[in-house]
Amino acid sequence: MTSRRILGFAAACMLAACAGPQAVEQQVAGGVPGKKPNIVVILADDLGYADISSYGGKRIATPNIDRIAKDGVIFTDGYSAAPVCSPSRAGLNTGRHPDRFGFEYNNGPAQRDIEQNLGLPKDEVILAKALKAQGYHTGLVGKWHLGSNDDFYPTNRGYDEFVGFLTGATSYIRPTAPGTIFVQPEGSSATPAPRRSAANRIVEGPSRTFVENEDRYLTEYFGERAVDYIKRNAASDAPYFLFAAFNAPHDPLQTMQKYYDRFPQIKDEGMRVYASMISAMDDQIGAILDAVEASGESGDTMVYFMSDNGCAAYIQGICACEPMRGGKLSHYEGGVRVPFMVRWPNAIKGGQVYRNVVSTMDVYTTSLTAAGGRLPADRIYDGVDLMPFVTGKSQAIPHNALMWRRTPHASIREGDWKLWKSLDGKFTLLFNLKDDPNEATNVAGKEPAKLKELSDAFDQWAKDMRDPAWPSRPNVTYNVCGTPFELPI
Repeated sequence: MTSRRILGFAAACMLAACAGPQAVEQQVAGGVPGKKPNIVVILADDLGYADISSYGGKRIATPNIDRIAKDGVIFTDGYSAAPVCSPSRAGLNTGRHPDRFGFEYNNGPAQRDIEQNLGLPKDEVILAKALKAQGYHTGLVGKWHLGSNDDFYPTNRGYDEFVGFLTGATSYIRPTAPGTIFVQPEGSSATPAPRRSAANRIVEGPSRTFVENEDRYLTEYFGERAVDYIKRNAASDAPYFLFAAFNAPHDPLQTMQKYYDRFPQIKDEGMRVYASMISAMDDQIGAILDAVEASGESGDTMVYFMSDNGCAAYIQGICACEPMRGGKLSHYEGGVRVPFMVRWPNAIKGGQVYRNVVSTMDVYTTSLTAAGGRLPADRIYDGVDLMPFVTGKSQAIPHNALMWRRTPHASIREGDWKLWKSLDGKFTLLFNLKDDPNEATNVAGKEPAKLKELSDAFDQWAKDMRDPAWPSRPNVTYNVCGTPFELPI
């Protein structure tokens, strides 16, 4: 391959660890001097912490996802920006907490999204646009979920290429296609039938060309398009950024016989389909990694993997309550702590386990800094550059605290402590995660000083946040690992 990727700047702006939002300059660290790394962000949809084998889960083997951890660093305490799809994606794409710009709830359903013109505010600079300014070719394959109208369309926000769907969910394949298996768990609030409408069909490019692919399993299709993007752009003299945003294993629970047959030991039908959906995605992640390695540029390609939030525990029977309690929509660890890892062979030593708190919002700052760019100075960023921490150049911690708000629910993690409370006074939960990682014992009544300390810290943080730009959809009530909760969407 040709020698390329000359840095546009000798220095980049990062957030000082534990020093709040004030930006400071630092030399670009890691990688081969004079080269900008390719950047691949792989995002799963509603994948639980216990659902990949890298974290010790025994339910589902994910050998290809595990390759990223083996060759890089796995974060034990990685958190999403929100416990639900579109706000978490807003945080990932902007490096800013979604509550800073009112993105507190999902912008769906599709009809509301379109009719009310809801989406990521136009003045937010997403990672694709920031990297494009550094000379990157940018592509998105998969789920967007940050607005359907032209103001928010991916190719109008910084992506050179886009193929995927714009809303929160779509079917994986035509229900009558050979080898298709679909299950609707009894009493489930999941997508009730696998079908595509005008709002959630697969489209491509600025003209929104309709893609006729309903006879192809969508996870395979997205994997093939991601591989094609890598092959084409690896041959270019420009660095590339690929956002491979799989919609697996989000509902509808729909799979193919060949994946279903891998799990004869699972007796529950919904769980078996769910496991097979994850296995199918793992295959395609393997194909993406193979394409990166075949390009000859694996050493200078950053590959991230993470989930947007926890497992969709409102679909009874598919999620684990160990090691993390709870799931999507909840503020238990199972809702906000997610699988998260990154590899960059020329900059990060493989086989690392990093145990301090990190956030998917850090992807923005880490990537832009690695690309030689600077954070815009006109706004606060919540993500930090992780490279000094994973390379050992900094012994500090990336975040003193992380907060989440989805009114009326609010939570904060600071050190080993986690507070989750209802702002309307209905409940207050305080946990010491070091002693009680499954959040089984509420110690709010025994630790009044710690309770006040965390509450005050949350209230101070919330003063800088905006009110929600639109309301939640009707709340969802489900049994969260034994405890019923009413949760906003």
